[in-house]
Amino acid sequence: MTAMTATAQPSTTATRWPIRVHCAGAVFLGTIGLAHELVLHLFNGADNAGEEAVNELSRNTTAALFDGGREVTIFGLNTGYSVAMGLLGLLFSMLAVVAVRTAPALIARWSLFNWICVAAAGGTFWISCLYFPEPVVAFAGLSTLCFATVLVGGPRASAE
Repeated sequence: MTAMTATAQPSTTATRWPIRVHCAGAVFLGTIGLAHELVLHLFNGADNAGEEAVNELSRNTTAALFDGGREVTIFGLNTGYSVAMGLLGLLFSMLAVVAVRTAPALIARWSLFNWICVAAAGGTFWISCLYFPEPVVAFAGLSTLCFATVLVGGPRASAE
């Protein structure tokens, strides 16, 4: 008679859900960055009369970034900030996905990596609530929810 030994096999679902939820959060955040670039900078239609007046004034107003430093127009400064923020949102999300797919242990419960993802999404959500349209608020909120779920309910760090 052979002894029956049971070895606990981890559930595939139990190990995959944090990665999927984390990646979903990253996709929501990345979608905001990509949509920002496409809608505001690539496929933006003609500005209305009020926007054009502001654009003209900002094109003719310069500011030095530092005492004695290079002067840039307010329009250029605004455009540069806007493009950089959209790109940052897109690339942060890509980095978050690549990092977790390469090193799944990064999303252990209460890890610094998770905290940073929650902070990035939560900060975006807060700013969105103050200044942006509803779709951005919804996507930033979903991203924050996804990252926070993994932060609180993700796998425990292994004691190896």
